[in-house]
Amino acid sequence: MVGAAIVIAIIAAGIGAWVAYRSYGGRRAASVPVPESAQHPGREGAGIPGLELDGSRIELANSLVTERLWRLAFAATSHAQFLEPAHIQIRDSVAAILRADTLDPRYFPRRPTLMPQLLRAMDDPRAATDKLSRIVAHDPVLAAEVLRLANSALYRTSPAPIETIQRAIVILGADALRGLVATAMLQPVFRATRTNFPRFPRMLWERTERAARAAEMYALKTHPEDRFEAQLVVLLSALGPLLVYGAALDVYARAPGIAPSPTLCVALTTALGPQVALRMARYWESSPRLLAAIEKSPQESLAIALCVGELLGTLSLLESQNVISRDEALATIRDAGLADATVTPIWTQLTTSR
Repeated sequence: MVGAAIVIAIIAAGIGAWVAYRSYGGRRAASVPVPESAQHPGREGAGIPGLELDGSRIELANSLVTERLWRLAFAATSHAQFLEPAHIQIRDSVAAILRADTLDPRYFPRRPTLMPQLLRAMDDPRAATDKLSRIVAHDPVLAAEVLRLANSALYRTSPAPIETIQRAIVILGADALRGLVATAMLQPVFRATRTNFPRFPRMLWERTERAARAAEMYALKTHPEDRFEAQLVVLLSALGPLLVYGAALDVYARAPGIAPSPTLCVALTTALGPQVALRMARYWESSPRLLAAIEKSPQESLAIALCVGELLGTLSLLESQNVISRDEALATIRDAGLADATVTPIWTQLTTSR
């Protein structure tokens, strides 16, 4: 009963938060009650000099639309459902696996072999181009995926196709290409290998691609030196929901006769995803800045880039699935306090030729 109440409370709280969010959305940011620890003192609004950007509003909007995407991916209803005792046991088992002191290698994969080289590639900007080329040249599959991404609607900047890594560096720049290489390295992790809810990893990956691009473009406008890190933190953040999904389905597979609950999967992914992403980032020995961003530290600019990227990536995906209209998506963005001047070119890039 307690477990069921927790899940119901999570969903009810989400609905209540959405009502409160829409009620406050059209008012000035100063009228929204924000805990002092969640404020961003001295941070300028995106595209509006002198206007403080309220990170808590962006984080709230991101959380709400992300839960909406998870419900779509798991085909879960929007209303609370009672959980039987068997599902409560499933919930507790999943939480125990993902919170154990010793990381289970079945759910916490090792860092890609080439990732350390990629992270060091920009230590010497003069050698960055050659280092990136050598990293990609060692793996033909990786090279093919990088070129696919470079020619996708998200990154394409000219009608002429990009056919070589060297050309991609010239057109996109070393920082942007480094983000593409990181994306290509992690893409295989997201491939659907389970029969239950195969739509989830596919939608999670598409959202991640969109969010990484949006975060990079946002960083380019606000903190250009963070372009690569903005993409990387989105990729690390996406690992959390993916690992929760895998653990939940494995636990269900060991319980014959119990069909996976879409409602519980949504609740687990929503509640545990960020925690698991942080554990994964620590396991991969990520930088303090990346860890602070995943923790949503108010002093870390990458935390804003992460939330903005995920918010825009999720909204553009929901629009492409005809779940929300363009007007509703843009209204949500404005309610979060993001300026049209900053968001419009990013939104156009995410929604054109998709």
